[in-house]
Amino acid sequence: MILPPTNSVALARKALAEIPVGGKTPLSAGLLLALEVFERERRLRPDVMPLMILLTDGAGNVSLSDLPPQQEAYRLAERIREANIRSVTINMEQPAFDQGLARRLAEHLGGACLTLADLRPETLYRAVREQLE
Repeated sequence: MILPPTNSVALARKALAEIPVGGKTPLSAGLLLALEVFERERRLRPDVMPLMILLTDGAGNVSLSDLPPQQEAYRLAERIREANIRSVTINMEQPAFDQGLARRLAEHLGGACLTLADLRPETLYRAVREQLE
């Protein structure tokens, strides 16, 4: 986890500027951790509406169970959606290599998916607002 739940834009901006990238986190493990964090926060603050911003290429690379990595990631994404955790996925894959995995993951999450080319403050703001309405 790079940044625990917060409503601080300044902390989020700093964490995003320093975020390590490079496929080191298994997608399923990250999704499971997110689900656990959101469920814990929901118990502590039931009045808060959770929103997950997920930066990923969408590729499941390691399983936590006997399921194939991609299938396991989709199942965890569906659990997140069923828990009413809204999400916006940022597809971090370069366009030349994009296999559509981040978009499919976003579909399982039930949220929007933006590409790096789409990623402008107003576009992200609009996607977040749509999820919170």
